[in-house]
Amino acid sequence: MASNPVDVHDFVAIGEVADTTIQVIAMNLQQDWGRSRSRSRGTEAAERIVLEQARKYLADVREGFVLSVRTGQVMEKSELSYLLDRVLLDWDALSRELGLETEPEDEVLFEQALERVRSQLLAFGMAVVALGALPRLPAEEITFPVSYSKPPTYADIPVPVTPAEILSRIEEMEQMVWQFTMRKWGELLRRRYGPLRRTYGFFESSALLARQQSERFGLKKSRGRI
Repeated sequence: MASNPVDVHDFVAIGEVADTTIQVIAMNLQQDWGRSRSRSRGTEAAERIVLEQARKYLADVREGFVLSVRTGQVMEKSELSYLLDRVLLDWDALSRELGLETEPEDEVLFEQALERVRSQLLAFGMAVVALGALPRLPAEEITFPVSYSKPPTYADIPVPVTPAEILSRIEEMEQMVWQFTMRKWGELLRRRYGPLRRTYGFFESSALLARQQSERFGLKKSRGRI
């Protein structure tokens, strides 16, 4: 279905979520490094909407992972146990929700379920590519406002390879997005710098990936190749 224009626009939409998410994070980190400051209700409401979109995107990534994972990929017994504990319960709920356990009685509802599966797999596939590209992002594309390396780099961030590593990174990012809503930015910088930087880098890599593909399909004007 690569030729379906809806797929391309869904891809662009993910990029927009990623782009607005890094803008919210960067703005809060840059303003007095998390110290108390006056904020309008409108700004806070807009940030809540952006972070909720980020949370929903990561939920789609997680569900896409559940749909994609195969126990044959798991080599260690301990990792298999981890996946069984953390994923299989999710799959039970998801399969019931999608109506995959029985033959569909309503063709329209079944098509809607399949469309949702498609969007989840798209979200997961894009996330995997973004995680893989993250350590290789060029310095000029890195905007994390509290980088201690000169020039800035994400080269030290490992690419998750096994299913357990991928799920662990997804969960870490979900937890960080939840922490963002608590607005304790100074505390995150002091105590959760690594997860904060990895989460920001993931959304930055996702935004760059979507922008490059949007330019390729002619949906956005090129800003120059990297």
